[in-house]
Amino acid sequence: MLLWIAVWVLAQLMEYTAHASVWFPASGLTYAALLIIGSSAILPILLCAVIVTFVTCIQYGLPLDLPQVIQAGLLFGAAHILPYWLSVQLFIWIARIGRLSTPGLIIVYIINTGVASLCTTLLVIYSLVFSNMMQPSEISQTWLAFWIGDYAGVLILAPLFAALLSQQINNKRFLLKSYLSPNQTKPSEFYYCKLMLVTLLVIFTTILNQSTQQQESAFVIFLLVLPHMWIACTESALFNMLSLTFSCMIIALFVNVLGLNEYVLIYQFAIIIVAANALFGVAVPALMADNEKLQAIITTDALTQAASRQHFMQQAERAVNRSLTDNAPLSLIMFDMDNFKKVNDTFGHSAGDRALQNVCRVAQLSLRPTDLLGRFGGDEFVALLPESTIKDAQHIAQRILTSVNEAEIAPGHPIHCSFGIAQLRSDQNFTELFNLADAALYKAKQKGRNTIVNAEHSNAA
Repeated sequence: MLLWIAVWVLAQLMEYTAHASVWFPASGLTYAALLIIGSSAILPILLCAVIVTFVTCIQYGLPLDLPQVIQAGLLFGAAHILPYWLSVQLFIWIARIGRLSTPGLIIVYIINTGVASLCTTLLVIYSLVFSNMMQPSEISQTWLAFWIGDYAGVLILAPLFAALLSQQINNKRFLLKSYLSPNQTKPSEFYYCKLMLVTLLVIFTTILNQSTQQQESAFVIFLLVLPHMWIACTESALFNMLSLTFSCMIIALFVNVLGLNEYVLIYQFAIIIVAANALFGVAVPALMADNEKLQAIITTDALTQAASRQHFMQQAERAVNRSLTDNAPLSLIMFDMDNFKKVNDTFGHSAGDRALQNVCRVAQLSLRPTDLLGRFGGDEFVALLPESTIKDAQHIAQRILTSVNEAEIAPGHPIHCSFGIAQLRSDQNFTELFNLADAALYKAKQKGRNTIVNAEHSNAA
């Protein structure tokens, strides 16, 4: 209740005419409370509506007695709450049934809150007229600014308040986390520089507008789209919303201080456009995170976390081309587990999977950061060694062989590996190098397993 009254007072301080502010933050808090807390928030908001109605009557010197004030407050509260409550129910239903992505949900949110704030505006205005707190002649002059102010409050502050309430409420009706980017508890290094840019742009625009008194100069405020898209694409959803809140506050402040009431609709529409663009920007970090996860799935073997066959082949082709261009050595190690089928047959596939994971882990520890280990299927692994001669490959393969022999790969069953190694020649491509290493691995198997065989080629050390 105290928070709702506090944000209402904030709007009152920024009023440029009776019943109208550049934005109405209380609308955002109402929407967020109904979204996260649910129907339990209705009574506290209704009581707040009665309290602020009483304050408004005193502020404007309205000749209403106590029962009339209470009636007016209840009417205002009902008119304020009902459209947002219905809007929240629709939003939650669409989110749950529609299975929308973050951009899709943002479109629904922008349209949904726009319609809800318009309905709220009309109901509240007519409740004020019915309660003799507003003259019917004022409706045509007030409704548009009233609506845009409410819309700005919901569009910008509801996500911020919802995020804050989500941290405090355990039994949440709607989970924001699945639609937002990964948690970011601190702003980026240049976050405050971005806010400074926003501040300077607002100050420049409002002073230019005040000095020229021309409507055209007010449209410079739409350039706020640029820094806010920068913020939206580089900061988390939380800091994106904080920056929008900050922009709206300083716009409302300078419009009020500089007496730009004549141009206030331009600033209000600019706030709406900037906020809508920034909200779509919220989806960018989430989409990037999803792309990274998808990239990891494509490039990584799910069981062993080695490179997938497709990713390994792509990287190997590039490494071979670089090696041939730079005339630098490059070697390949192929190895597999000896008698791996016995592990599966004796101990089961789960034990076999653990053995594969352990062999991969041991091999990774023996490789350098520049090397790439891939799983080619079953128990077969390939290691790509840039800037490595056949002698280097021999040493690395020996390290892996020794480590596997010493490690407890499959408890109760000793595991060994056979290795084939080859170095790239200037007249070869990756496929030919691969076949050489594969042939060397086959010879290692013929020699009795648990050994290393060098491929026969002209560059062998």
